[in-house]
This record gives sequence, structure tokens and C-alpha cells, in this order.
Amino acid sequence: MEKPIEHVSFAKNRVFLTLFLHIMLGFVNSFIPEENIGFWIKINLSLAILLAVTNYIIWIYHKENSKRYFSLHSFVLFLGVIFYFMSPVFKGLYPTVYFWILLMITVGLAIFLLIKYKVVTKVIVNPQHYLFNSLLMLYVGILLLVGGVLWAYMLAFEPISWIPVGIILYFIALFFVFIAPVMLATPEKVKELEGIVKER
Repeated sequence: MEKPIEHVSFAKNRVFLTLFLHIMLGFVNSFIPEENIGFWIKINLSLAILLAVTNYIIWIYHKENSKRYFSLHSFVLFLGVIFYFMSPVFKGLYPTVYFWILLMITVGLAIFLLIKYKVVTKVIVNPQHYLFNSLLMLYVGILLLVGGVLWAYMLAFEPISWIPVGIILYFIALFFVFIAPVMLATPEKVKELEGIVKER
């Protein structure tokens, strides 16, 4: 049975829960790699607060629609996780040319997926969609491309202890980059796509 749309009270809006998660991730993230720790603690905690304020504003505008609110709330949650998981690699690569290559790949991919969020939603809701293999190939292609960039960096420089952890976190975040755009679709659109899938 479909869950009805409900009012989201302040006590149940999960803003502080998400803030706590972001603060924890941001604090740990500040130590990978172990350079400019104090500076990154300030940056990461400031971002956590900014995302919490964003979630609070979303709650103000969408508290009467629980489905839409928690969908957008999850999108903001993913944004924080993506940043905290990806930044160790970027911090470690800066200021080498590999930093800029990886930045262009990541930002370009994120912008493309956000612009095409309706298509991404349709493909993920319906894995039988003819574009599913294209999205999967794009994901694998980005993994290989990023893996090649990081491999080239390791060959050019002596391996550093943070690299394995940074790479794992980056690839986890990359998965979230592909999933996050789905959260921008309205519940009505998702329901429509699910109905199409069931009819098939």
C-alpha cells in the first residue's frame, strides 16, 4: 500500500540527524591526508552547517509534502557524502595536473547527470529501459578513466598511504553521483514511471 503524503513536523525533519552525520564524516575526512587538518576541519564543518541550513529551508517550503521533502533532503545528504568521500583524492592530487583532469571529469559528469536527471530516473526505475546499458557503460567508462588517472599518478609519484583509502572513497562517492539525480524527480514522476514499468 502506498504511503500517503504527510506533514513533516520539525521534530521529524531529520535536519539535525543529517547534520550530525555530515559533521562526523567531515571531521574524519579532515585527516585524510594529514595535511592542513585545522583548515579542513573549518571547511568541512562550515559545509555541514550550510547543508543543514539548506535542508531547513527545504523543510520550510515542503513540510506539507513528506515525499517531496525527504526526496530533496536525501539529495542534500548525498551532496555532503559525495564531497566528503571525494575530497581526500582531490586534496592529495592538488596541485598536480592529475587534480585538474579528475576535477574536469567529475564536474562534467555531475553536471551532465543533473541536467539529464529525468532520463536517469527513468533508467534506474526501469532497468529494462534501452538506455540502462548506456548508463552502465558510462559508469564503467568513468571508473576506468578515473582509475587510469590515479594509476598514472601512482606511477609518477611514490605511493602514499592515503591513496588506497582515497580511491575507495572516491569510487563509492561516484556511485552516489549516479544515484543522487533521481532524488530531484517529483514523487508524481516516479510514480508515473513505476506505473509504466508495471504495465510492461
